Amino acid sequence: MKTEYIEKKQDIYSIILCGGSGTRLWPLSRKSFPKQFLSLGANNKSLLQLSIERIKNISHPKNRWIVTAKGQEELCSKQVGQNVSRVLVEPEARNTAPAIALAAWQLMKENPESIMVILSSDHSIQNVRSFEQTIYDAIKLAEQNFFVTIGIQPTYPATGFGYIEQGLPLDSEGSILSPQKLAEVPATAYSVRSFREKPTQTAAEQFLRTQKYLWNAGIFVWKTKTFWNAFSHIQPEITSLIEKTNSENIGEIYAQIENSPIDIAFIEQTSHVACVPANFDWNDVGSWSAVRECFEQDNNGNTVSGDIFVHETKNSVIHTTGPFVSVIGMENVAVIATNDAVLVMPLSRSQEVKKTIQHLELKNPKLL
Repeated sequence: MKTEYIEKKQDIYSIILCGGSGTRLWPLSRKSFPKQFLSLGANNKSLLQLSIERIKNISHPKNRWIVTAKGQEELCSKQVGQNVSRVLVEPEARNTAPAIALAAWQLMKENPESIMVILSSDHSIQNVRSFEQTIYDAIKLAEQNFFVTIGIQPTYPATGFGYIEQGLPLDSEGSILSPQKLAEVPATAYSVRSFREKPTQTAAEQFLRTQKYLWNAGIFVWKTKTFWNAFSHIQPEITSLIEKTNSENIGEIYAQIENSPIDIAFIEQTSHVACVPANFDWNDVGSWSAVRECFEQDNNGNTVSGDIFVHETKNSVIHTTGPFVSVIGMENVAVIATNDAVLVMPLSRSQEVKKTIQHLELKNPKLL
């Protein structure tokens, strides 16, 4: 990682999106305390705190911003302390496009020549040095006015992620590499042939076979001014509304903004997009099965936390913040306990937590 390069760059801003609800990690994750604020596995740091730690060589504390949801600003401030200079608050959740646009507009007023490194607060990333190098490669391309997205090498045919189809190989300056040149110099990035939203199982399996598709990690790098000019052209209504916001009227104006993810609202509609394949292990920690994959396991493949006794149990997640929990003779299960709720399920059915959420929305919303 060219840390000396980054240190000289005073205009690299890390924008951390921190407004998610994380319902798939219920009952630990709640509306009042969503997953980015949780410490999982044997960690004593939350996902948000680990995210901040990961960017220490990418941007100075004065250039680190968080965009969070109304009601979560105190949690953010408490967890990040002096490691972040600014917390922007969305009056209501409108997905990633308005959140990024809000940060970009504020940045246009503060430092229009800046580069935005946009990250999520609730991902697990191993190999931090490789992560830094990947971001460095993305920054170099952003300086050539590319809109850069980070792609993750798929490890299984996931149907819950978006995919990026790789196009032509590019060097570190964004020039297309000829077959002859490619034999001498490895590609730093690729042009993007297409974006595919969450595919069917059959399509995901085909994507894996071709080896030309990457998972879309939701990590983006671009020049603030270049982004704002392009975004204003593609989404004039959102841009116009964001430009009118101030501390007095932001709630009223935000209510008029359409709910839209940045991929669909912008990335898939613009040109000059480059994808840098990641050289690090990534997981969006979107389920209890993902928690087991991401965090430390004991000799039996269990990820455990809290006041627990485990006997003849393998490849499971057992986590309690409430009562003592004993698990005997189980395999591939999640047992999650809090003071007011318990979840027990096979890890293979982790995505079905949403059925519990749907039930509680109707019957007992205070448990959400």
